Amino acid sequence: MAEEKPEGIEKLVWIMGRLRGEGGCPWDRRQTFESLKSFLIEEAHEAVDAIE
Repeated sequence: MAEEKPEGIEKLVWIMGRLRGEGGCPWDRRQTFESLKSFLIEEAHEAVDAIE
């Protein structure tokens, strides 16, 4: 039976699980909430720039 493909936010959660799971991306597996803060802030600034 074929695996049902998730959509929307479920797809994002599925992708994150694959990246951070066993055999996933080493960089993603090392990340913590603390290490992701600077990336999140940078992306937020870019979003504001795009809106303006």
